[in-house]
Amino acid sequence: MDRARVMRWSRLAAVWVGTVLLAMIFVPQGVAKFSDTSGWARAFSHWGYPKWFRITIGVIELGGVALLCWPRVARWGAVALLVVMGGAWVTHLAFDHGRNMTSEVVPITLATLVFWLRGKRQSSHQPPYKRAGETTFHAQ
Repeated sequence: MDRARVMRWSRLAAVWVGTVLLAMIFVPQGVAKFSDTSGWARAFSHWGYPKWFRITIGVIELGGVALLCWPRVARWGAVALLVVMGGAWVTHLAFDHGRNMTSEVVPITLATLVFWLRGKRQSSHQPPYKRAGETTFHAQ
């Protein structure tokens, strides 16, 4: 197997492992945000956030995971999760004096990995993208 093929398969495996791990983190947490009796309901109340905000965060988390599963828009899903985790960091810093900030490190790392790898072209042999009607001139 040539080096390019190994790299392509390695990148694909890393993307999907990251996607599955993010789903394992965010699906249960996103679903739990819909429950008025969950720990998330108490935490958001403690931080002074309204109920609608907690539910919105759950929708964004579940939507982000759904987008991750569709390669064409996976980067948008990663961005959604990164924004939520950035907000979680700010919340922990502002309300909990930085306590629990490390709980976001793994999801941030995984979402960054998926974002970066999904942005890489699948092969160095692909031509650059062109706009409709645009021509490419090659120097001879």
